Amino acid sequence: MQTKVNWLEWGKESFEKAKKEDKPILLDLTAVWCHWCHVMDSTSYSDDECAEIINKDFIPIKVYIDKRPDIRERYNMGGFPSTVFLNSEGHIITGDTYIPPQRFKLMLENVKNAYKNREDEIKKRIIENEKIQKEKSINTKSKINQDNIKEILLSIEDNFDSFYGGFGAQPKFPSPEVLDLLFLQYKKTQNEKYLDMALKTLDGMYEGIHDKADFGFFRYSVTQDWKMPHYEKMLDTNAGLLRNYAVAFNITKNEKYKKIAKEIINYVNNFLSDQKNGGFYGSQDADEEFYHLKPEERKNKKQPYVDKTIYVDWNAMMISSYIKTGAVLNDDSTIQFAIKTVDFILDKCYDNKNSLFHFFDGKASINGLLSDNIYFLNCLIDTYFITQNQKYFVKIKEIAEFILDNFYDKENGGFYDKIIKEEDLGTLKYKEKQFLENSFSAIIFLRLYFLIKDKKYKQAAERTISFFADTRLNFSYFASMYAIAVDMLLNGEIKVDIFNRKDMINACIASNNPRVVVNFIDKTSKADFGYEVEGAYVCKGILCKSPIEDIDKLGEELLN
Repeated sequence: MQTKVNWLEWGKESFEKAKKEDKPILLDLTAVWCHWCHVMDSTSYSDDECAEIINKDFIPIKVYIDKRPDIRERYNMGGFPSTVFLNSEGHIITGDTYIPPQRFKLMLENVKNAYKNREDEIKKRIIENEKIQKEKSINTKSKINQDNIKEILLSIEDNFDSFYGGFGAQPKFPSPEVLDLLFLQYKKTQNEKYLDMALKTLDGMYEGIHDKADFGFFRYSVTQDWKMPHYEKMLDTNAGLLRNYAVAFNITKNEKYKKIAKEIINYVNNFLSDQKNGGFYGSQDADEEFYHLKPEERKNKKQPYVDKTIYVDWNAMMISSYIKTGAVLNDDSTIQFAIKTVDFILDKCYDNKNSLFHFFDGKASINGLLSDNIYFLNCLIDTYFITQNQKYFVKIKEIAEFILDNFYDKENGGFYDKIIKEEDLGTLKYKEKQFLENSFSAIIFLRLYFLIKDKKYKQAAERTISFFADTRLNFSYFASMYAIAVDMLLNGEIKVDIFNRKDMINACIASNNPRVVVNFIDKTSKADFGYEVEGAYVCKGILCKSPIEDIDKLGEELLN
């Protein structure tokens, strides 16, 4: 009978066991959708000799990264699986990604032998790490101007693959935020090169990483030409691409992009959602054998496994994309399912004391992560705009205050990724300010300011943008969200008062511009806004236009 690894959970008992037995920890970062994680389970971790060494000389801990993004961020070795060796304090000794059995045996022996001899070196690294964490918190206070945006756009152009579309070489991942920025720049400047880059990328991805049988998009391509997909399908990937294709249709009116957007919704409705109760599922497995079958052959085969866990940050992304796409396509059922999911999460994954929990699998677990709070806050703003329902406005203010009180660095600016808890182990004891999360947080706090007009929201966004002003160029084209935040800060909101024309709300939501604020005024409202003509009153800064009565004209006005 095969020996198996006696996996433990990440927690106090496992770390105390490592300390007591004076053994290194073997941390396996894995995911239900991850092909090479399954391979490592069925090879290296199922190898008798490997399993015996691990059980005897290591404390093995398995962590599912979708459920613990805080651990994933701190211990990721550059891909999954991540095979990480830690000391009993939870600091990294060494690590790798997938390791085949023979090399794994050698590595286990090397780590075991070196462990006791390298304690001083590891302690030195811990002290250095603490010093780096303190330095990271200091604000640079560089100037914010249009040049910040220009530099990021140049980086996008430099990395654009003009032959296949997309950015960088291989592996080739979708970059939805880059396309958001390109669409915004095109609408602002009418420079065709921005639109061409975005559309070339959307066309390349559709040819390569799109599932022509069941629809939806795979996570990435191993090759530069998009033609060799890695077959897992992720909720967050499809949320970003749904938004991109919907906006592409809204700008170009090309039916092809409408068709692709509808196909993504079709896939998500059929495979990645609980249509009865609300909620989107996390992922569908990478099953190469299944996806190599012809469409007609697939009908008789069992679909790859779906992880039915509801992850709040990814759900929030898809809620926003469903609302946006529903508005573009005038598809009320898609909007209604998004609202149903918002209500489900508020009911099951939210309370006033802890705010948002990270995932729901029958019960809500893991609170205190910025990503869940900030992404859900964003989708609540979208939900409020589309419904104009005050109950969502109340929650927006609640969650915004929670984020400011618990994640915002009032001294230096910027948002920490988590709330430190007593039970935190290893490098979870250190809060981090992650660039992409902070860029997104700046966008959302500017959206909040445009909506509520409380200056502390604008100040939090501005100080966050300023905090990362010197480091943004390290992120190349990944700094697209940062550029969007700078644009919002420099140009202010586009305020749309809609007087008694509910049919015009969709045109506002369909715009890809995060500067747009929608306020519906009912004719029966007691408040006197001085409006007489029914239609949309659009203000950009202090410049306000006469009422727009035609929906298409309103759409055009918000595209520029």
